[in-house]
Amino acid sequence: MAPSRSLVAALVLGLALVAGASPASAKRLFVPKQHGTIQKAVAAAASGDTIWVAAGVYRGPIEIRKSKLVLFADAGPDSTILDGGDTTRVVLVEGVNGGAIIGFGVRRGKANAGGGIRCVRDTIYEIRDCTLRENWESGISIWESQGVSVGNCKLQKNKGGGIRFQSSLGVLFGGAFTDNEGYEGAGLTLVDSRMVVPVRGVLFEGNHATGSTGGAFNASDSSEATLASCTFRRNRSDVAGGGAAAMQGSSINVSQCLFETNHAPTAGAIQVDHSQLNVGNSVFDRNSAKAVAGAVGILNRQTANVNPVFANNTFYKNSVVGDGATCFFIDVSPELRKNIFVVTTDQRAVSGLQSSPRYDCNLIWDPSGGAVGALPSANTWVGDPLFCDAERGDFKLRDLSPALRAPCGPIGALSAKAGCSTFRLQPAN
Repeated sequence: MAPSRSLVAALVLGLALVAGASPASAKRLFVPKQHGTIQKAVAAAASGDTIWVAAGVYRGPIEIRKSKLVLFADAGPDSTILDGGDTTRVVLVEGVNGGAIIGFGVRRGKANAGGGIRCVRDTIYEIRDCTLRENWESGISIWESQGVSVGNCKLQKNKGGGIRFQSSLGVLFGGAFTDNEGYEGAGLTLVDSRMVVPVRGVLFEGNHATGSTGGAFNASDSSEATLASCTFRRNRSDVAGGGAAAMQGSSINVSQCLFETNHAPTAGAIQVDHSQLNVGNSVFDRNSAKAVAGAVGILNRQTANVNPVFANNTFYKNSVVGDGATCFFIDVSPELRKNIFVVTTDQRAVSGLQSSPRYDCNLIWDPSGGAVGALPSANTWVGDPLFCDAERGDFKLRDLSPALRAPCGPIGALSAKAGCSTFRLQPAN
C-alpha cells in the first residue's frame, strides 16, 4: 500500500473536518423521542443529518450505509449503550464517505470480524469517545477503508483483539487498550495498513496475544506506523514481542514511549522480523523474556543495507532467563547511539549472531558490581547513571549523572536536563 502524499493530506484534512458544520438542510433526529429505534432513525435520515440518541440500552444490529451521517450519544458511553447480546454484530458501517459515531458504549457484539463495530470500504469516517467492551472477534474491525479515525476510545476486555486495520489507511489518537485478548496484537493490529499520522498518547495495558506476536501491538504485511508517547505496560505474548511486534516487511518508528514489565518467551518488549524498527527517546523498564532478548529482538532487515537506529533510549534491568541480552540482533547491525543500559547480573547489554552493531557514546552499568565485559567501543562509558528513582519508574537523571556530563553530549531517554539534585542542603541547628 503506497498512497500518494496528496491522498494522505486529503484524508487528514477530511478527518479534521468530519465533525464540522453540516449543510443548512441537515436536521437532527431524536431516538427514542421521534423514532423508536436507531435503525428506524437511520432509515429516515438524509446525508448530513445527526441522529441524537438518549440514554438507554439499544439492541443491535445497526447498519449504516448513508454518507455524512452522525450517530451521537446524548449521555455518553456509560449511559448510552449499544448491545449485541453476545449473538450479533452491534454496528456495521459500509460504503460511506464521511460520518461519525460519537460517545457510545458498545458491548457484547459477536461476529466473524468486528463484533463491536465493522467498517467496510469507508472513506473519512470517525469513531470517537466510545467505550468498546466484551465484544467477540475484535471491538473494531476496519477493512479496505481510506481514513477511518478512532479517537479517545477505550477498548476493554474484547476477545479477538481491540482494533484491527486491514488493507486500510487509518488514524488513532488517545484512548486506552486494556485487558484485551487476541491471536496477535491483542490491542491494535495492522495488516497491510498504514497509520497516516503518529499513533500518539495511547495506553496499552494488560493485553495478551495468545497465538502469535505482539502482546499489545502487531504490524504485518508491509504495514507502517509511528508510535509516539505511548505506554506499554504488563502486556504479554505467548510467542514473541510482549509489548509490540513488526513482521513481514513492516516499518515501525517508536518515539518517547514507555515499555514497562511486558513479557514474552522471546523479546520481552519488541520483536522485529524482516522489518524496519527505529527507536528514540524511549524507556524500557524491567521487561522480561524466557530467552534471547529481555527488551528488543531483531531478526534480519526489511531492506538490504538499511539498519535500525536506537538513539537516546534507557534500558533498565530487562531480564532473560539463562543466556541472552537486553537487545539481541540476528543478521542485522543496528546503530546504537547515546543509550543507557542498566543490566542484571551476568546479563549482556547487546548480543547477537552475524551482527556488528555500530556503537557511539553509550553508557553501560551493572548495579550488582559484576563485570560488564569487554567494552564495545572506545567511547562506551561505564558507571552508575544516577537516576532520580528508577525503582519507582523515575528515569530522570541527577545533576551529577555521568550520562549528563559525557563529552559526546547527554545520554539516555530523559537527559535534556537534570531531574533532581544529588545533594540537599540541611538546615543549620
